[in-house]
Amino acid sequence: MIVAAVTGYWVLWPVTRDPLATDFALVFIAVRIGLEHGWSQIYSLPLQHQVFAALRPGVFFNDGQRYIAPPPLAWLTLPLAPLGAAAAFYVWTALSALALAAAWWLGAPGHGLERATWLVGAVAWYPVLYEVSYGQPALIVLLAVVASWRLAEAGRGYESGVVLALGTALKPQLVLAVPLVLLAAGRWRVFAGWAAAIAILAGLSLLSLGATGLADYRSLLAEAQGLPNNRYFTLAYVLGPGPLSYAAEAVVLATSAFAAFARRRDGYAALFALGLVATAFGTTYWHLQDYAMLLAAAWLFWRTGPPAWQRAWLAAVAIAGELAWPLTPLPMLIALGVWFVFLALPRQAAPRAASVAA
Repeated sequence: MIVAAVTGYWVLWPVTRDPLATDFALVFIAVRIGLEHGWSQIYSLPLQHQVFAALRPGVFFNDGQRYIAPPPLAWLTLPLAPLGAAAAFYVWTALSALALAAAWWLGAPGHGLERATWLVGAVAWYPVLYEVSYGQPALIVLLAVVASWRLAEAGRGYESGVVLALGTALKPQLVLAVPLVLLAAGRWRVFAGWAAAIAILAGLSLLSLGATGLADYRSLLAEAQGLPNNRYFTLAYVLGPGPLSYAAEAVVLATSAFAAFARRRDGYAALFALGLVATAFGTTYWHLQDYAMLLAAAWLFWRTGPPAWQRAWLAAVAIAGELAWPLTPLPMLIALGVWFVFLALPRQAAPRAASVAA
């Protein structure tokens, strides 16, 4: 609790003094543009610059200050628009905290003190606090993933896929490998629900953007992909931003699919954990706050009953994430790579999960 309080104060106090110095302000800008100029204009760089200047006069509009999330994130934030940017951020922060608590309630293993320790650890972990300080949607996506897992375990495959799609639509790179893993493992109902819901959301997004809005979106995405800070926490840190890193990331995703097929008799907890760790290890676009998604991976991995020495490795992951800035991303990439191997290797005499047919 002391660590949570000290770290939380250090990370969050600056935000209380300037709530517009966050990524959430960029989402609010997209909402304002959508309401005032039409949703096809939310990726217009001149309009984003114009609204940014009105919200934060005198602040430089740098190349990292762009709204590039998919349209559903702006739609989700729309009800907060009447509150104003600062008040909307505080409400969003409260909703993120509730999402974290709900995800913990649904997904954390154990009972009593053990279960409570998972919550304290989550609240104290630097990537989680960093995520909250920037007003990112990772904790909302975290809740969607954990809820999707619970629905899948309950045999409600289609509903599980729809909920997973809702999380995917907010920030796709956080769950990139999860649908792939579920497909490779033969979880057809979950994948079908996800694919159908994603197709609907993508269609609505395209209709709202039109040809001009889509062109603006592709231009901003191309610009973002070229920024070094967007690939700092990926394999590009070791291999460089060229074809070699893309090839390595493709190998990670392909390996996760083969591993999922090999472990297709395992339960959903193992598959979701595999997909989440493969995503974090093999993505092409990642930031420190995105590691908050590993909370779900840790909870579900723990539920599979891994050996004690594998459970102990989670401490290495936690420390690498906590000290990622001073230690550089290399320890975290190593820790994730080892964890990925744990999840990819078939377990000996793994029992057939009751929910395989779901």
